[in-house]
Amino acid sequence: MNYKNPSLSIAERVSDLLSHMTVEEKLAQMGAQWLILDPTGEHKERELEMTSENVERTVKEKLKYGLGQISRPLGTHTVDAVNGVKALNQLQKYLVEETRLGIPAMAHEECLVGLMAKGGTLYPSSLNYGHTWNPELIEEAAMDIGRQARMIGTKQGLAPVLDVSRDVRWGRTEETLGEDPYLVGIMATHYVKGLQGEKRDLLATLKHFVGHSASEGARNHAPVNLGFKELNDTFLLPFEMAVKLANAGSVMPAYHDIDGEPCHASHFLLTEILREKWGFDGLIVADYGGIDLLSSHHSIAEDRAGAAALSFNAGLDVELPDDACSTKLTEALQRGLISMEKIDEIVARILSKKFEMRLFENPYTDVPQASLHNEKSQEIAYKVASESIVLLKNQDQTLPLKTDKKVALIGATADDQLALLGGYSFPVHLILSQEDSTDKVSKTLLEAFQQRFDSVMYAKGCDILTERHANAPVFPGDVDMAIGQAAESPISKDLSQIEAAVATAAESDVAVVCVGDLAGLFQTGTVGEGSDCDSLALPGVQQQMLDAVLDTGKPVVVLVTGGRPYNLGRAEDEAAAIVLGWAPGQAGADAIADTFTGKNNPSGKLTISIPKNVGAVPYFYNHKLKSAGTPIAYHFGSSFNFGHGLSYSEFAYSGFNVASDKLGFEDTVELSVTLTNTGGVDGAEVVQLYTRDVVSSVVRPVKELKGFKKVFLKAGESKTVTFKLPVDMLNLTDRHHQRVVEGGEFDLMIGSSSSQIHFRQRIHVVGDVKVLPEAWRMVCEVTAE
Repeated sequence: MNYKNPSLSIAERVSDLLSHMTVEEKLAQMGAQWLILDPTGEHKERELEMTSENVERTVKEKLKYGLGQISRPLGTHTVDAVNGVKALNQLQKYLVEETRLGIPAMAHEECLVGLMAKGGTLYPSSLNYGHTWNPELIEEAAMDIGRQARMIGTKQGLAPVLDVSRDVRWGRTEETLGEDPYLVGIMATHYVKGLQGEKRDLLATLKHFVGHSASEGARNHAPVNLGFKELNDTFLLPFEMAVKLANAGSVMPAYHDIDGEPCHASHFLLTEILREKWGFDGLIVADYGGIDLLSSHHSIAEDRAGAAALSFNAGLDVELPDDACSTKLTEALQRGLISMEKIDEIVARILSKKFEMRLFENPYTDVPQASLHNEKSQEIAYKVASESIVLLKNQDQTLPLKTDKKVALIGATADDQLALLGGYSFPVHLILSQEDSTDKVSKTLLEAFQQRFDSVMYAKGCDILTERHANAPVFPGDVDMAIGQAAESPISKDLSQIEAAVATAAESDVAVVCVGDLAGLFQTGTVGEGSDCDSLALPGVQQQMLDAVLDTGKPVVVLVTGGRPYNLGRAEDEAAAIVLGWAPGQAGADAIADTFTGKNNPSGKLTISIPKNVGAVPYFYNHKLKSAGTPIAYHFGSSFNFGHGLSYSEFAYSGFNVASDKLGFEDTVELSVTLTNTGGVDGAEVVQLYTRDVVSSVVRPVKELKGFKKVFLKAGESKTVTFKLPVDMLNLTDRHHQRVVEGGEFDLMIGSSSSQIHFRQRIHVVGDVKVLPEAWRMVCEVTAE
């Protein structure tokens, strides 16, 4: 069998292997299995099934013809890395030695906020990544996540998320990088580069393709109603960047439909755009249960065979997490719904990736000799958490606090380690699996403050949830209308602990009130996948608690953690300071406490605007002029806009210069500004470049981010920040669905946020219209010297 000869080309090996395969063996490569693996080879079926129809097959029967992928072998139950790898090796041994053709399987894991397995580093949330505005740092974090994933035999990581935030009520806001497509594209591109490495021996998975965050009412799985221009300019752009700039190895379609066409059945998206237009050469893998939904929810297929045929004909390669639909392709073949040629084309792509990764030569993973998490991991996680903290308000320089202050630490999130973690972190995921764990995974805020301040008094003040449990009736979507709509919210309404919190605050010099949410998937929390909300008020009675502490007259610092921004009521005016920590991970408590003492100078900037009122959503800075209607309502807009974030230092902008205000289509706009740290402490500022198309053939946003640079300056230091903006980046999608640059006038703006613009200049692009080539220039180079 020539396919086992590594000296032959991949094409030759694929062709030979295909010639030996039966239909059943081919279909086995197009599916996966979600098993509880055992080091002795006694693998078990897991109880959770993604679909409503169970097919009774033993594990041996499921593996008989081989296997495309193994779903999250370490990520969905508690197993240490050593035993997890031994179990994975036992599965591979069976596939290599006991199936007819000996084709090894690829293992995939979740890795958005660190490798989702016991002992993996609990990195900050994706929302934190965005708020650093530091792509190189996120690439470094992704490299470490990739190192840990490789240690346990992972060949594909289900990250990053490139959904562009549009409505912060959406539960998956915590997984996004922000509301600007260019920022998302740059940050995600660096994440992909870090995770995959130069060899691309671990495939990053871009998700959720595409427009998932633009759902009706910010509801999970809800339809998306977008025209192609908006889809292309806002939602497709980050994916295009990650495919073309980072050579992303995999893409995952989203659950929803766009204008009636489900993404899992879209030949236009998966084949015409992704493969044919962009040249994507990787694997397209289904979101869990996504194929089945084509029949069970979307009702565009009569059964699983029809659903499978629709999806694989559209461009899908592998069903995840199991083979509930891919095994039905034998029936689809008989009914003429799919051809053998199409199946061969798909299987050839899957085998090519396995040969490229040298899985046939190296099917087994070395048993880890060291822990997944190490000192370097901790350093990077701390740095990401530190750089993502946003100082929203700091009246009379309340922060930093002196360590001899008597601090009252109040709130439901103050002494809860899970309050610092995102929904796709391992300990939070265990809630969904109904596994209770008391393992110490993170320092709490209370512990971190007690280590730094001489006197810390604590009062919980209230609970957020009365209970946390799995099996909320929304997995993987609204099935059978949620048990007759009778489900009751577990959000606490108990006011009884507020009096003690007020008494604690009264004894202090300053009250630090810790508020926010708890990540948890499918309503096991107040934010996360399937945990959408109908309000931007703090969950439960946290606002009443906060107001009661404000009434004491003591200085109040509000610390908000979690996966979305909230309206803070009176506190936005009355609090002495407001700090946003998001979901900062296992090093987050230290990062936040160090920020409160001044050891860390906050440098995070908002990547999602905070709407004034839930009635203003969806709100984002890069809206159209008429988004607010006319006249503009009082509740519209944002008090804290995209790009905003304070520092313990101050920065001055001067010496703005544009090299030329008249350019051709092939030119690059060169502009510079001098940035000076005029404060007394070292710090960092994010210099931001925005543009506006003055007159265009289609309606354009009022402002668009086109370049940014996080600049670290010592006290008194100055640097010149230079932007090189290709004219290509001034593009739009026209009525012919092409990316074009139209000649005419453009406003350039340099700011410290989208609403704090320091310099403006208008430039003129000479010419009529340029249709961009597929290899258009999509990155603004920025230097600081």
